[in-house]
Amino acid sequence: MKVKFFALLLAGTVLMSACGGLSSLGIGSAGKTAEELELQEIKAVSTEAVLSDATYFRDEFEKDINEAWGMKVVSGLEKQLVWSQINDNFRMQTLPPNDVNFVFLNKKHTYKDVIVQAEVENAGQLDNAFSLICRATEAGWYEFRISSNGYYELLRYDQYKKNEGKNAYTSFIEKRIGSSLIKGGVDKNVFSLSCVGNQITAFVNGEQPYWEKRPLAITDDTYSEGTIGFGFLGYGKELDATFNWVEAVKP
Repeated sequence: MKVKFFALLLAGTVLMSACGGLSSLGIGSAGKTAEELELQEIKAVSTEAVLSDATYFRDEFEKDINEAWGMKVVSGLEKQLVWSQINDNFRMQTLPPNDVNFVFLNKKHTYKDVIVQAEVENAGQLDNAFSLICRATEAGWYEFRISSNGYYELLRYDQYKKNEGKNAYTSFIEKRIGSSLIKGGVDKNVFSLSCVGNQITAFVNGEQPYWEKRPLAITDDTYSEGTIGFGFLGYGKELDATFNWVEAVKP
């Protein structure tokens, strides 16, 4: 079943905040958001989705990525990232030797209740992960990851812990969980992160993963509003992967 259907179905099971909907768009200026998040310019290095009226924002990477996104290096070195925009997608290749975690946050919009989703495909080593982010501010964000070797994670990122030299990530499910919903190899995956009220949920290829014999759903009220984002991370190897599109959808 298509991810759109499940994303919209979710709206009937959780309460929306009083300030949700279209009024949540554009809170704060793009410059202020970029400054607060300490985003860097994404420097150049030489070298089928269904739309609906519920779509807040969609990027198919036809324009310069720096118009809408800024990069944050969570781990690794900026020079390890080699990227390109070809055939309306955003391709990322990473170089060893360090583990890397590159995050790209939207500079133009913030949301309270939102579903962020993307289509991705892998062309390199499997020891990697794609990530989606919601409610990102200078304090932190929520993050959902899927890896090309069939695992997922649901986490909360805390910038203050990072500044203190601590592990900035808190896992809601304690470890990586295997799921047959994730397609391996060069197959495309569509995955989603939903932040509605205090409910944090996730979908992979139109279906909700199960954790402890129940659909994956976390209750947390640490972050209530912020921008969306996506990312790519890996572990000391040469990686090669692509985001075909990213969008924010009204719950």
